[in-house]
Formats: sequence, structure tokens, C-alpha cells
Amino acid sequence: MNFLIIGGTGVMGTSAIKAIREHFDKNSVIIANWFGKETDEFQIEGADHTIFGDINNPSCRNEIKSFNNSKFDYMFYATALGDVGIPIKDATQEQIDRSNKLSFDPILQLENELDIGTIVAYSTFYTIRHQLSTYGAMGHSKENIEKWTVAEDGASNHACIRAGLFESASSRGIKLLLRKTSKNIDNLKDPLLRSYFENTPSSIGIKKFEEGIFTEEKEKYGDCRTNKEDLLKAHLDLFKSDNPNFINVCGKKIWPSNEPLLLNKYI
Repeated sequence: MNFLIIGGTGVMGTSAIKAIREHFDKNSVIIANWFGKETDEFQIEGADHTIFGDINNPSCRNEIKSFNNSKFDYMFYATALGDVGIPIKDATQEQIDRSNKLSFDPILQLENELDIGTIVAYSTFYTIRHQLSTYGAMGHSKENIEKWTVAEDGASNHACIRAGLFESASSRGIKLLLRKTSKNIDNLKDPLLRSYFENTPSSIGIKKFEEGIFTEEKEKYGDCRTNKEDLLKAHLDLFKSDNPNFINVCGKKIWPSNEPLLLNKYI
């Protein structure tokens, strides 16, 4: 079997590689892509071939196409970039378009250009109160992913792993932006956010905010504090399942579902 990982160095990409190696034939071939500060001879652990480059660059996609006549049993789209640290409802169209450029649009392009059996994308519980107040343009990109997941058109099967809060580049980015923004409390328009930082050092406010997310996740979904082992198990559940649209993971709790989270119900 042949697998393609876009974003193979991140938390989700790493989890996908480990799950593939655990579940599928040992002779399966994994092609993994990454993009960042280029390092000579860097190879993604667990992958047979590492491709460096921006997935929006045709030369990067052409290198991917050179493997197995562009045919892959699975593709995992595990990369994203977008403006966060502001309420989802306040994201401008320009910010949303910029977020979609890496976080969503390439999924459609790769589905069209490659021959892929199943594409797996990633989302989060962006409609909980805490995420609505901070997930910014990325919330719109994740909604696009969820709508795409349930769309019947497209050349590939679609699936999505929806995960609770875990430590990642995105979560660190939100915390850094909140720390910067909270230096002037008037910049925090959202009353929930403001409550964490008023008359409080920003470092303490960040911790209170994070605990607030965990509390809300546990109240709504039954568990929280998702870690790498939980994400690995979610991938394995996806491989063993009868093709539900979504595999949800929040803490140790993992369950299938079929409905997308729609922002028009919340903003």
C-alpha cells in the first residue's frame, strides 16, 4: 500500500505515520512532505521518502506525482496555517482566504491531481465557547474541511479526525498571541477571554484560559487533555471503522459521528 502525508513533521502527521506502521503491512510505502527551515539530509522518521517543499508549489506536487504514478491508497492532510487569537466571527475575508490557501485549498487540488483512495483531514471542536473566541480564520478553514468531509462529490473517499485541545504549533500560536494582546486589556473584546486576564499576569491568564478549554471539553464531550497516544488510537480506530465521516477524540474518549460542525449556528 502507498501513503502520502502532507505535514509529516507535525503532531498529526507523526501520529498518522505511527498508526500506518502499526496497522498496515510492513512493506507499505510512506511518502511524507514537510515545509519549514530546510535542513540538509533531513528525513521524516518512519517515512520511506521525505519531500521538502510548499505544497502550493507545482514543483513540490510534481515530485509527489513521480511516486507510484500518482496513486496513493491514503493521503493525510496534516498541515495548516492561519490567523488565530481572535474570535472566529471577527476574521476578515482576506484572513479566511489566506488561511484556506494552506489549510484547505490544497486538499481539493491534490484530490483532483492525484489518484487517492481515501483522504483524511483534521479538525477540532471549534464551536465550543473558548474556541469561538480565539480560533480566528482557522475556524472557517476547519468548517470548510468538515463540509468537504461530508460532500458526496469528489474522486476520493473523505474522512476527518476531529480532536480536542492538544499541544501543537497552532495552540502555542494562540497562547502567544493572547499573551501579547492581553498586555492591553482593552484589546480583549470577548468577555470570556477578558475574564481570564483582568488584574492577572498574562502567564496566569493563559493557564486559566487553557484550563477553561479543558473544563468545557470535559463538560461537553466527557473527557479532555488529548495527548499523542490518544491521537494514535484515533487513527487506528479510523482504519478499523466502517468509514464514518468523523472520528472524534477528546482525551481518552473516541467515537464516530457523521455531522459537520456548522458555524452559522454559533456566530
